[in-house]
Amino acid sequence: MKAIASQQFQESLVNQYREMIHQAIQESETDHKTRLNIGKLNAKLNIIVKAAAYDGLPGDLVDHLIDQALPMSRAA
Repeated sequence: MKAIASQQFQESLVNQYREMIHQAIQESETDHKTRLNIGKLNAKLNIIVKAAAYDGLPGDLVDHLIDQALPMSRAA
């Protein structure tokens, strides 16, 4: 029973951080949503990474969530 509760808590925490990452990306977009303010995004993601480490989420998991959330760049 404890294992199920722990797993549900972990999933909830991952979902919370996924949402925080998406919000950081949205807040870092320009008005026309064509560019990202990389400095602003980096500062927000650094805070999220530190908070996730404090909450006990593995760094590689957080990196994976960030990689999934970032929009793909368009090569010319």
